[in-house]
Amino acid sequence: MVWRRRSQGPGGHRPHPKAMTPVSRWSPDQVEESPDCRDKADREQVREWSLRAGRQLEEGKVREAELTLRMALAKLPTDPRCRALLAVCLATGRGKLLTAEKLARGVVGQDPGDALAQYALGRVLIETGDRRQAFRCFARARSLAGVDKSLKASVARQDPRRSTVFPGLPRNHGLNVFFGRLFRRLGPGRRSR
Repeated sequence: MVWRRRSQGPGGHRPHPKAMTPVSRWSPDQVEESPDCRDKADREQVREWSLRAGRQLEEGKVREAELTLRMALAKLPTDPRCRALLAVCLATGRGKLLTAEKLARGVVGQDPGDALAQYALGRVLIETGDRRQAFRCFARARSLAGVDKSLKASVARQDPRRSTVFPGLPRNHGLNVFFGRLFRRLGPGRRSR
């Protein structure tokens, strides 16, 4: 690197105002973060906001959760977690069921293997009154949740039904219905899990 005086540029011209000099190189006005670093910081902040919004939703603070999610989506508009939780906010807090269902189905369409998206769609469908489809979404969310205990607990609060006696058969199969009713009459201690 060749250092030149500010008054002298290449070929005797005045240098560009942003020319490299020892002072301008390290001045705070010139320091910028790389786009990758900024993106990573934005993603971390959006993740923190989405976790906060999830806690607020569980506590029943729907309006605060919606505001938090809107701040997060202003930074990262394509975040699926925030969009899924916003769908729940719109359905439960504002009653915008059509918009919420559209948003939740869009998130599920992008990634059908996302447990939170399935849970959010189930919550929205509960609000619309489509319980059968909602319980299917909850079952998918439960199976996709893996080791996420908080999501499993949230699904259990929304879907209080017991698991099927014969998991290989549909829930409404005669054997599942018969043995499910039988085990319910016998009590909770009679059935091994």
